[in-house]
Amino acid sequence: MNASPPCSSFDIDDMQWRWPGSAVIKRLLDRPQWWMGFLRRYWPIPHVPFTRWAMVTRFEHVREVLAQEQVFQVPFDRRMMELMEGPKFVLAMQDSPEYGRQRLQIMQAFRLEDVAATIAPRSAELAEQIVAGCSGRIDAIEDLLTRVPTLLCRDYYGIDVPDPKLFAQWTIAVSTYVFGPPSDKPGPKVATARAAANGMRPLIDQAIRNAKQGVNPSPTIVARLVAMQKQSAGDPSDDMIRAELFGMLAGFVPTNTIASGNVLEMLLRRPEFMARAQEAARTDDDELLWRCLFETMRFKPINPGPFRECAKDYTIADGSSKAKRIRAGTRLLVSTQSAMFDERRVVEPKKFRPDRRNHEYMLFGYGLHWCIGAFLAGAQITQTLKPLLKKRGLRRAPGRDGQMQTIGLMPAHLSVEFDP
Repeated sequence: MNASPPCSSFDIDDMQWRWPGSAVIKRLLDRPQWWMGFLRRYWPIPHVPFTRWAMVTRFEHVREVLAQEQVFQVPFDRRMMELMEGPKFVLAMQDSPEYGRQRLQIMQAFRLEDVAATIAPRSAELAEQIVAGCSGRIDAIEDLLTRVPTLLCRDYYGIDVPDPKLFAQWTIAVSTYVFGPPSDKPGPKVATARAAANGMRPLIDQAIRNAKQGVNPSPTIVARLVAMQKQSAGDPSDDMIRAELFGMLAGFVPTNTIASGNVLEMLLRRPEFMARAQEAARTDDDELLWRCLFETMRFKPINPGPFRECAKDYTIADGSSKAKRIRAGTRLLVSTQSAMFDERRVVEPKKFRPDRRNHEYMLFGYGLHWCIGAFLAGAQITQTLKPLLKKRGLRRAPGRDGQMQTIGLMPAHLSVEFDP
């Protein structure tokens, strides 16, 4: 393995999209419904000529592909292992006994009862303090929507975060690199991602040592994993604990940042969405607020869909008029975003319906790799946005500051103002 560069070489700006055509791609992904609708109707499984790339756009086809996890496999293992310098994490694994064992360990560490006991109240406390400390203006992405999940890495995960802004940028760089489009060669962002991983790993290792020494007696995630190790004769090992923490951290801050950032952007674009969400926030109806935010997220999810690689020849929609043979080695964008607007299976897909049936959503994925931290994300996002949504006159700040600024597709800055 190539030696990693020192952490001092890290600059999050290196993760920007600067290749030819990137600005056009960003615009297409920002408002994709017109061209996704065209593909669903006329070319539901397009294959890009002279490449190994295809796309899946219809609801039933997306579900079929994501359900066939042994055929359409996650392509993240090489990049994840490269940065972790250790064992595989579940996000990069196919279904296997080891996958099941590691997933069970994670579920025993990240518990459903943590939502009411820790995640929701601590997120609310942090968000209320941040919003209360503003004078009618805030960079909602950097100072709120990214900062709260980053501080939860300290308070809930048990990771010391000396510089929250830098730590958040590390996780974003790792996530952007690992979960980006698969390639046979290291991507141009690899040096920055390695530098970010080099910054994260020592903090994780120190947290493991602290947990073993009882430095922090609170029931953090790292403390629970170390307790499992003591109770099970060394299983999980230190390397596995590091892998599990690294993988969950690389998903937690970036995913919640892009999810909540995109939600806020859509609320500002669509006044009718904003009105429904603010009414729920001001009446302290957290369940309805989450349903409003979740439905808003459908209009601008964290990505167009997950990537997969075809391990063997397979025919999607076999026996139908839309049957498509996918050759081994083909890489696919499985567009859950397009699927959630497929009028064949989704009721009134263009309408804002917080009472929408759960099976019409694929925001947390589908099948084997359904988001393992979904219940944590929902509580954290709801409680973080809630105090901001309670404010009267919530609006974009004037000028460029009030427009979404991104690193790749990751929200980085968006300033809003509100009445005192």
